Parts: sequence; C-alpha cells; structure tokens
Amino acid sequence: MKQTQGKKEQTGKYQKNEKIKIPYLFNLELKDLTDPITVRRIRIFQLVFVLSAVTFTGYYVWQNVFRSPTGVELINEMVDAAGGMAAWNNIQSGQFTRTQKVYDMTGKQLSEQKETFYFRKTGDGIKLMVKAIDNEGKEVIISEDDEGFWATKDSSPTDPETTSRDLGMMCDSQFCEPNCNMQMAFFRFSMPFKLTDYGVKPKVNNVSTLGLLDWNPLENFDLESEPIILDVSYIPTVGKDKWRFLVNPETKLIHKVEYYNKSDFGTFRPEEIYWTDHKTVDGITFSHKWVKFWSNGKVMNEYIYSDVSFNNQVDKDFFNRPADMEWSLANN
Repeated sequence: MKQTQGKKEQTGKYQKNEKIKIPYLFNLELKDLTDPITVRRIRIFQLVFVLSAVTFTGYYVWQNVFRSPTGVELINEMVDAAGGMAAWNNIQSGQFTRTQKVYDMTGKQLSEQKETFYFRKTGDGIKLMVKAIDNEGKEVIISEDDEGFWATKDSSPTDPETTSRDLGMMCDSQFCEPNCNMQMAFFRFSMPFKLTDYGVKPKVNNVSTLGLLDWNPLENFDLESEPIILDVSYIPTVGKDKWRFLVNPETKLIHKVEYYNKSDFGTFRPEEIYWTDHKTVDGITFSHKWVKFWSNGKVMNEYIYSDVSFNNQVDKDFFNRPADMEWSLANN
C-alpha cells in the first residue's frame, strides 16, 4: 500500500511539473485581455479595410472590363480609331470620288453615276463642288460662290436647281437647295468626327437591330462579336434628325448607319447603309463601300469611294463660277 501511495505521489508531482503545450498560433492571436474596446476597434478597422479593398477591386474590374462605355466615351474611341480629332482638324481641303450603282429587286443593275466632290473648310462652314456625268454623258458641275448657286452642263451655264434635281441630288423638302446632296455626302463622309459637334446627344443602346429581318446583312461582314449600338439625337435648337450606328466593339469602326430623317410632314423616313472595306488614307480610316439592301436581301444601292485625297490643296477661288460665261442664260 505504501509503495502504491508513493507511486501516486510521484506521479502527481510529475503531472504538476509537466508543462502544458500551447499551439504557437495562439500566442500570435490578438487578445482583448487588457483593452477590449481598442481591440474591437482594430478588428472593425480591419474589416472595413478588407471590404473597401474588395469593393474597389470589384468596381475597377467592372469599370474597365464589364461596363459598357457611355455615348461620349464611345464616340471618343470611334474618333481615335478613325485617325484622331487632331488629324481631322488638320485637313483643310480635299476631294473624293463616289460611284453610285442602283439595282432593282432582282439584282439587275439599273444605272451607274460617278461624282467627284471637292471641299474646302472655311470659317463660315464647308465650300463644296461636285462634278458628275449625267445620263446623257455630259459633264455637270454644281457649286456655290458669293453670288449664289451656279451650274454648268457641257461647259455651258444651266439652272443649278434643275440640274441638281436631274442628277438625283435634291430631296423632296421645300427648303432643299442644289447643294443638299453635297452637304449630306460630306456630312456622312465626316463620320465619326461630326459626332463631336455641339448639340449632339449620344447614347449607347443594347437593343437588337436585326430582330425584324429574316436575314442578317452583317453575316457578310467581318464582325467577331455583337456590335455596339450608338443612338444619336440633337438638342432641339440644333436638329431633329436621329441616327443609329453599329460599331465594331474591337476596332470601334462603323459598320452600319441608320438615318431617320423627318420630312416636312412630320414623318420619319428610315434609311439603312452598311459600311465595309475600311481603309486608311492620309491618316484617316473610313469605309470605302456603302451598301443599301432591298427587303429580300438584294443590293439596292452601292456607293464606292475612290481617288480620295485629304492633302489636295483646293484654292478658295476654285468654287467661283467661270467669268467668261453668260450667266443670264442659266435659267433659260
């Protein structure tokens, strides 16, 4: 018995002297033994810091990866892709040739007309001239100087309004002038740079633009992903027309233009033009082929741009009517 008790006493001593092992991580943990309020504040600060970091990271990823651009941001990207605003502003004059082909609904070509446009930027706007060959094979020139509109046909004075209308270069508005088509041709040719003008109201839209068609014209174009839709309107004091642009999300180049022109009677007349064959000339990238389609998918109109120059110096006197002609006969 005594031996047994001795062993128990010895065992008890060993147990008292034996140190209890504590995990080393326990000593690294923050304990609220002395100042629990301070420790709680530190933990709250840590939590706020972590949440802020996660929120900032999420916002950065959304802002730079997933968020769609605003209308203004998209226009700026489109302008940069087309060569940049500085390059466009440095252009003072130039010329381009537009060949227009018209087809019926079966695909048969009905006509072909070649027009060369000359332009010069001035403090008052754009000076324009067009030279074309009419259906009689005669050269026609239409322009405007300080005295007003003028035109020649086969090197003889002629009425500018009648001549422009015969060429199909005037709309049906009562306010239409002989340079109507020239102005619109240059305006569209100036896209996307004209979208930076005062009064433009751009908006990125996610609607589907091909839902009403049983065929997809974009299948013929080199688009790897769904295009970005840009809707453009104007403040009331600037304009009432509406535009829609289909933009390649990778290149930021325009591949389709929808134009909603409001007639004198208040009705919108939609027009769809598909842009392809983008090339760079004198630092400016633009589409060299515009196509309109019939509802059955056949080509209706085709516009081919060639002989483009943005370095061609066009003198201000270039747009004046020839002085050696009898202009009183122009209206006869």
